[in-house]
Amino acid sequence: MLKKMRHEKTMELSNDTLSDKKERLQEPLFKYYSAAAIENVIAHNTLKWAVPCEENDPFEALASGWDLVAVKESYPEFSPEQTQILDGFFDARGAQKRVSHIASFVSFTEDEKNVLMWSHYAENYTGVCLEFDRAHLQKIDCLRKVSYAKPDEDRERFPLPHDNQKDNDPEYQKRARAFLAKKGHEWHYEKEWRLIVPPMADFIVCTKGKGGYILVSDIPDGAITRMIFGRSVPVSTRIAWAKGIRRRHNKCLFAEAVPDDKKYELQIQELYMDVIEPPHTHIFNSGN
Repeated sequence: MLKKMRHEKTMELSNDTLSDKKERLQEPLFKYYSAAAIENVIAHNTLKWAVPCEENDPFEALASGWDLVAVKESYPEFSPEQTQILDGFFDARGAQKRVSHIASFVSFTEDEKNVLMWSHYAENYTGVCLEFDRAHLQKIDCLRKVSYAKPDEDRERFPLPHDNQKDNDPEYQKRARAFLAKKGHEWHYEKEWRLIVPPMADFIVCTKGKGGYILVSDIPDGAITRMIFGRSVPVSTRIAWAKGIRRRHNKCLFAEAVPDDKKYELQIQELYMDVIEPPHTHIFNSGN
């Protein structure tokens, strides 16, 4: 009887865990933008894709060094051409460059109330945090949750290709994506998720931006479900951004990140917007 009760309790906990996991996978994701970046999103309705060698983390996709002699002994079936590739690519920096040819990504977060990210990515609350519908993002490609190394953990080694495996091999790309979804412990506060795809996926366009060429793709209509303003964004700017974002995401709601009255944390305060065309007044009121 006791054994049966324990089994039922275990099944109950297991079902709750699966239910919680399913619910979490339906929750929205967020992305912080500076004022200049959100104006670019409003003008072009695009996501900017990054590659590892361009990121602000020097350890992005940076592999632990390989003992090339041991590698060659472990893979005697490698052709002379593959062995030459090993010599050129499988040092720490070479791995980073190679991943940049295999995968590009867009970063999101679970946390819309992170003080550090508001200060950094939204430039001291002068920008916004956009809420994205996860289902729309999953239509673009598979989302990966970033895992973070333990404080004393060594960097991982870049996954070696199997015999005759090329960069565009689906299995090899899958392994490279997993490698790209790992970061150092110091970044754990970002609670990051990534869309990771080949840089030249058919929906990604290479276009000229400030300082060089960039990779972009269209944001699916309706994917942006809420715009959260930093507290330093002027009312007139809020109105302009709200009207702009509603052109492609007409169900987008609005809110503001404000300091909690008692704790050292942010609260998201919903805003109710009436945008009345000139010559009438623009009104932007909170729900309180």
